[in-house]
Amino acid sequence: MWLAAHKGRKTDVVITFVDELPEPDRDALLARAHLVMVPDDDLLDKIVQLKKENNHLRSLTLTDALTGLYNTRFFTMQLEIEIARTRRTGQPSSMMMIDLDNFKLLNDTMGHVHGNRFLLKTASTLREQLRPTDIVCRYGGDEFAVIMPATDLFDAARIATRLQQAIAEIPLKKLLPISASIGVAEYSAESKGGSDEFVHQADMALYKAKKNGKNQVFYAGKPEKTVELDSVTQEEKWSLARSSKWRLEQVFSAAQPHNGTDSSGRAGLKKRS
Repeated sequence: MWLAAHKGRKTDVVITFVDELPEPDRDALLARAHLVMVPDDDLLDKIVQLKKENNHLRSLTLTDALTGLYNTRFFTMQLEIEIARTRRTGQPSSMMMIDLDNFKLLNDTMGHVHGNRFLLKTASTLREQLRPTDIVCRYGGDEFAVIMPATDLFDAARIATRLQQAIAEIPLKKLLPISASIGVAEYSAESKGGSDEFVHQADMALYKAKKNGKNQVFYAGKPEKTVELDSVTQEEKWSLARSSKWRLEQVFSAAQPHNGTDSSGRAGLKKRS
């Protein structure tokens, strides 16, 4: 108990050094300390190991177990950051809500194993077609969300059309009408409301795409070119690849509590057929 707290302060890390400690006592210490070491152990190596394990646990809380994409928790946190950036810089951000059409038919006819494989192929297609700066999340079930920083509706609609076509070309062993409906919305410095309203606009655009016949891109308003995006150089791509934990570090350092969200960060997930 003495190891767990000191003068009412929360303990970040407890490292205990022991020599010739009986196994039961060592197990008891492990229940309270993060590391229990003997004199022959390499302290630096143990600390590095602890750091890696901690980073791995953090990544598990922010990524989807099946696809490896970011999950809704990360989406909610990052969306607040992008909205704040839009208000500060004046550059719009855009969002895509992507729903697989007739995905239930695939699960019903070929089974969930094939359904999961198709979700993995869809996740790979999203990674290949989108830019390194775009934030791709599995929103729930067969629905995905993409946050596009510094992107106006004009470019977002163009990218969405490219994605919709690429998903329709994912090969299947059996001919099934699997396609994608995509709703696109833009958030500008003049936009009213916060993240909930932004998500609602993209959700409504997705609803219109489904209602109008599926396998299409829908957005409200007339897209106008307002942002000139610089192309991403190969050096920047390598830099992003070397810094795979960049967004995780950004979220843990920059995310702050905000208004308009519940304790889970997002209202209940929607499932569409």
